[in-house]
Amino acid sequence: MDLNLFIEELETKFRTYDPVGKEEAELKGVHMQEKHQATKYLVKFQQLATCVQWGETALHRQAYNGLAKCIKDDMVHHDKPNSISSLQKLVQAINAQHWE
Repeated sequence: MDLNLFIEELETKFRTYDPVGKEEAELKGVHMQEKHQATKYLVKFQQLATCVQWGETALHRQAYNGLAKCIKDDMVHHDKPNSISSLQKLVQAINAQHWE
């Protein structure tokens, strides 16, 4: 049997395994639940963010998009964070106030 034909058949039936693509898809699907604390979301986000090769701007946008609505609503009362680390600090501060 021809090895190239065998590989082609496997890829046709099962597709090529793409771990980075899997991580990107999972990162796009991570969202903070309204009833959860931000730490759980931020840890999962960072874990997946280390596996993808996105730039700071794309990661920042995705981190913001995944936040719970109550956090986003409160962010309008603060200066806009311009980095992921400043976004995380602001989110944690807002979240701490929310849970007090």
